[in-house]
Amino acid sequence: MKRLLIFFAVFALLVAACGGGDSGQEDGAAPDAPPPTQASEAPAPEDTGAAQDTAVSDSDDATEPTGDDTEDEAPEDSASPEPADDPSPGEEAAPTADPIFQPTCQGEGDLSATATGVTADTIKVGAPQIDYAELGSLGLVQIDRGDNEVILQALAQEVNDNGGICGRMVETVTYKFLPFGTDTSLAGCVYFTEDEKVFAVLGSFIRVPTGNICVTETHATALIGAPFTAEDRARANAPWVHLEIATDRALEVFVTALDKAGLLTDLGNVAVHSGANRADLVDRVLVPALEAAGVEIAERTVIDVPAGDTQAGAAVWRTFVEIYRNADINTVFIDGDNVFGVEQLIQGGLDVTLFNAERATFTFGLQDSSDPGFFEAYTLGSPYAGDDNNQRMEDCIDAFERQSGIEVIPTEQLPEDETDWFIPVRGFCRVFDLFVQLAAAAGPNLTNETLQAAIDGFGPIELPNEAFASLRASKYDARDGVVLMQWDPEAGDDNRGDFVVISDLIDTGG
Repeated sequence: MKRLLIFFAVFALLVAACGGGDSGQEDGAAPDAPPPTQASEAPAPEDTGAAQDTAVSDSDDATEPTGDDTEDEAPEDSASPEPADDPSPGEEAAPTADPIFQPTCQGEGDLSATATGVTADTIKVGAPQIDYAELGSLGLVQIDRGDNEVILQALAQEVNDNGGICGRMVETVTYKFLPFGTDTSLAGCVYFTEDEKVFAVLGSFIRVPTGNICVTETHATALIGAPFTAEDRARANAPWVHLEIATDRALEVFVTALDKAGLLTDLGNVAVHSGANRADLVDRVLVPALEAAGVEIAERTVIDVPAGDTQAGAAVWRTFVEIYRNADINTVFIDGDNVFGVEQLIQGGLDVTLFNAERATFTFGLQDSSDPGFFEAYTLGSPYAGDDNNQRMEDCIDAFERQSGIEVIPTEQLPEDETDWFIPVRGFCRVFDLFVQLAAAAGPNLTNETLQAAIDGFGPIELPNEAFASLRASKYDARDGVVLMQWDPEAGDDNRGDFVVISDLIDTGG
């Protein structure tokens, strides 16, 4: 069973699974939520205090925008809106940017060795990559996603052919890790920071946030593209930005988007549920955001069970089902992993509407349940999905193909047993482009301090497969454009169910 739960964590990285608003309490908002009902079977698993990947992760998928209107009209039937037609790309809000991998250097100055990993001639960066071969040997996942080193070298060569970043050539190194446990991620952190002495790490030790903390706090090395909580980033001793929506902001963004779409009315009696490791975050962000939107919370439940203990998790959820039944709960906001909860709600015959900002695990729980059509359910999506790309992403893929000689075929069109380059190339196009733009904005005197100043003053930024994005002081997660999605039990591969877009593109950048 432990292997099964590890597989869940691994698979959540591979499937796709948030905008801004005032989460503070306002006059006339709902009264304070009741104290949580907490069930504890065992200590929470290690390392759960740091960020995991957030709801709108699109290393594999997302949803095409329907337009650029930030004040979307609510669906006619706000309780159960009809799925939108297949959206078409809208105009993007970011200002005109330099062509991809042709950055304009900001400022002037002689080139010299300015920081660890930065010489007069080069900038060295590192990137973690999941060890799919080892996962295969463990019998967990059989996937061929190519070699990240090939991808990084190709993208770096494109930058270097265009003059580098402020005249410096980009050098790359990679390290393979496993997306569970801490040994390989911490070893990767040491490899990048102590052995290779990189200036920045691009990407994330996915699902093993201790590796990210090791990079930013212990070794004061910049981290570009990894998820974080406010607490994580407060501990960092170097710049740390995320491509998508940070864990804290995702919950607030979800509520903002739901409110704009008219989906927070007529909810009936509402419960909010979370794991113990995220209870403080939910109480600090999600609960106040709901209350500020006028939602009264009738029940607050917390589960404290290690991920591998499925029997205990199911037993605790059965008690929550009865709590919800006795309170006549109609709607449940579930934070994070819901594998236990979805099935127990079905077994208990509790027909409630579900909301969860984390699409990947939410999809899992619904698809693997005994009755995928039992619930009406909603989540957040990103503005590009499937094979859809914006022009900047297409330009990046073209650059990779030109430099590597490898054709990138969309995953859904890929012949059986061929290497899937589509997903990892799109992922690294995003994070590499982000780093190149930020490093060029920092200018010739590239240090952690100048990189942070560039981030703080950047503003709107054009990125591959982002319809709206921005960075500024106190906002270090780039994505601003989101869509709402509703569960369709007949959608997706093999009609196992999937989320479909029901809203226009929503710009939550404020």
